[in-house]
Amino acid sequence: MNRVKPQQKALVSLTSILMVLIIACGTIGTRAEDKKTDAATYEDVPISEENMGSEVQNDDDVTTVTIPINEEEGSNNEPEIDDGDISGGNAEETGEPENEIETQSIEEKMGEENVVDLTADEPVIEEETVQGFRPVFELSEEERPDIPANVPEKVATLLVTSKQYYDEDVVKGARSIPLESNDARYEYITGKPYKAYTMSDKPEKYSSEGKAYNRMSTFQVPYWVIDKNGDRKAVSGTMTINESLADSVKCIFSDIFMLEEQFPIKYLVGFMYRKVGGSGLVDLNILSAHSFGVAIDINNGDYDNDLYLGKGNDLRDKSNPFCISDNVIDVFKAYGWNWGGEFDICSDTMHFQYFGLEFLQYDSDEPFPILKAGKKATAKVVLNLRQRLKKLGYLKNESGKKYDDELVEAVKSFQSDNGLEPDGIVDYETWVPIINKTHDMSYVF
Repeated sequence: MNRVKPQQKALVSLTSILMVLIIACGTIGTRAEDKKTDAATYEDVPISEENMGSEVQNDDDVTTVTIPINEEEGSNNEPEIDDGDISGGNAEETGEPENEIETQSIEEKMGEENVVDLTADEPVIEEETVQGFRPVFELSEEERPDIPANVPEKVATLLVTSKQYYDEDVVKGARSIPLESNDARYEYITGKPYKAYTMSDKPEKYSSEGKAYNRMSTFQVPYWVIDKNGDRKAVSGTMTINESLADSVKCIFSDIFMLEEQFPIKYLVGFMYRKVGGSGLVDLNILSAHSFGVAIDINNGDYDNDLYLGKGNDLRDKSNPFCISDNVIDVFKAYGWNWGGEFDICSDTMHFQYFGLEFLQYDSDEPFPILKAGKKATAKVVLNLRQRLKKLGYLKNESGKKYDDELVEAVKSFQSDNGLEPDGIVDYETWVPIINKTHDMSYVF
């Protein structure tokens, strides 16, 4: 009767255990060498008794991992997986002693970087970055846009951000203006921190139209127009703006001109010495940002741009070529200017200004008087409220000059529907959503 050596019994046991583990896994990895990138891939190959413990032959570039079985006496009685070479060669070919068998896990054999950890978080797949608008000053010299064909020389020379006429000094000046706070902006222009100046409380440098004008700069800016045939035509027009912002404005209009859309302009104004006007709820006495030469209106008179919207109520018809486009807004913002379409109330989509938007983001009852039962109110304010609530469906009849019970109940219903305390008092917090939801406000900034 033949006796089984202890080493053989141990080897058989180990082999059986290994077979169970491999069968449980269902497959054994195979590796394909990518000749161009040296990246390893693994293919699933069914395990069978025929290939167990034997060398798996190469099939072109695809090689399966070999698990050699060594029954030599004096070994460590463990199967060896050679990590020096998985090309199908045996231990002798890879320089490893045939009788040296060491313990090595599958993970160690394949390398940690090639083992899928099912307990780990899913790998993060980086999405391709979508390149949005980039101002010309962020582009390299090679990336700067060329001037479009058929642009007259006198217009082309105004394109200070183009490849052909790039003006480093102007661009540097445009990028040097203070942007860190509204106080810094006001100090740069007026010499004093932010304040909502009125016609009776003007900063000394701008106390009259003549004094203000002396601080302005007048120059030509390039832009496109639409001729009678519907074609774009390159022209230039006069701009008067605060001298401290001249470089900024020159770069802005150069960048706008270079936009692929060739945005057309039919109305353009900067400096205007006046108060904030228009027929609003009450007569305002605030000095307009135009009086400081820090504001620009584009395409006034076009429906989409002189319709005053509440913030979040964007009614622009973007199929209209004269509508202020998102790209135009992005250009102004890239140079630190603010868009009037983002005023909290009474927003003005044709309007851009260097000052912050705070001066028309009121945090008190001005310019909107508080209305409540028993408190006297002017007839035009009550009528304005009635017209808005009728438009929103809270009143059947807009006529009436008194803040009566019918109007109080309509206000309560509106407040309740909009998450406000239904107290019937029309204060700042109630005026804002009423104005925003009725989409119009005839203030001129």
